[in-house]
Amino acid sequence: MKKNVRIGFLGSGWARIAQAPAFSLMDDVSLAAVASPTDMHRTKFMDRFGIPKGYADWQALLAEDLDLVCVTTPPFLHRDMVTALLGSGKSVICEKPFALNVGEAEAMFNASLSSPGLAVLDHQLRFHPAVRTMKQMIESGEIGRLHDVRSIVNLSSRNRPDQPWSWWSDSARGGGALGAIGSHLIDLNRFLVGEIKEVSCSLTTSIPRRPDGEGRQRPVTSDDSFAMMMRFGPSSMALAAPSLMHVTTVGAYTWFSFEVSGSLKTIRLDGAGRLWEITPDKAKGGRSLVDTPRWKQIEPILPWDELVLQEKIRHSSLAVHGIFAVGFAFLAHRMVKAIRNGETRIPDAAGFADGLVIQKIIRAARDSSDTGSWIKPF
Repeated sequence: MKKNVRIGFLGSGWARIAQAPAFSLMDDVSLAAVASPTDMHRTKFMDRFGIPKGYADWQALLAEDLDLVCVTTPPFLHRDMVTALLGSGKSVICEKPFALNVGEAEAMFNASLSSPGLAVLDHQLRFHPAVRTMKQMIESGEIGRLHDVRSIVNLSSRNRPDQPWSWWSDSARGGGALGAIGSHLIDLNRFLVGEIKEVSCSLTTSIPRRPDGEGRQRPVTSDDSFAMMMRFGPSSMALAAPSLMHVTTVGAYTWFSFEVSGSLKTIRLDGAGRLWEITPDKAKGGRSLVDTPRWKQIEPILPWDELVLQEKIRHSSLAVHGIFAVGFAFLAHRMVKAIRNGETRIPDAAGFADGLVIQKIIRAARDSSDTGSWIKPF
């Protein structure tokens, strides 16, 4: 059994908010190295988390003695970085969007097949206690026959027209709400219910131009909102049932809701990571739009080691950053345990095969938006 697990970071943005704080909560884990091209960002990251080694060139991490590298760079950089890290024998957690296109996703998936390291995609909500409880309720039949899935994500993160143009504004470099948020929702649908048969999608760019570093207005080619419908396939738990999602990053407020509706219960995950259930037996009849809320909160049951982790999370900066940061702490905990025990795979983790499938669904969604028709991803 490996005693100390050494972690490296490629990128210092999301890693500063979620990944480094999460690994900092764990015993016998060393935050060993970071690569980030901006001197100021890299130095601040190293100082904040006590990281001894920092590099401007990401390839320097290839020679470091690291067990795991978290790749949090923009998606147009993922393929070369991830394939090189896997080739050096290191385990990898890769941020989403996984890749720019299906071809890049296939290259990373193929690299993972010949690597001794773990290759995991950061769909961390799979490990959030509320999502794991949802999966148990669905698979046990507790919520009955599945009717549909409904997702609403309303973010205000990009609602200012003066917000600077960046790679996020450029679809050619992997920017946009579909890749950033839609990939998570697609993964949740697949994880909880099953495979997707076909999709219909409409992508929207509400703020068409943004200022660059010199104040010039540059065109935005990525989507800042999308509406999408998916139908589940024959290998799912809800053949032909629909999944509806609406996502915006230019809203006036923040809201997250992921509901799975069944014949016996509807369950809902909210942005605070709370899980709720409601039964249809006392619903108000007729066409009235006024119905007194009857939601009941469900408390997930955790093993002892995760109860300890949950208490640490509550007293950390992760708690204020919502379900994605909290979910990552549970994924990180499981990754460290796998590396320490020499495991070659992690049940329920999103692997690179999942990343490839999601990339194909995203491609189908873009094709659907262009053609106005339903598209089959496979």
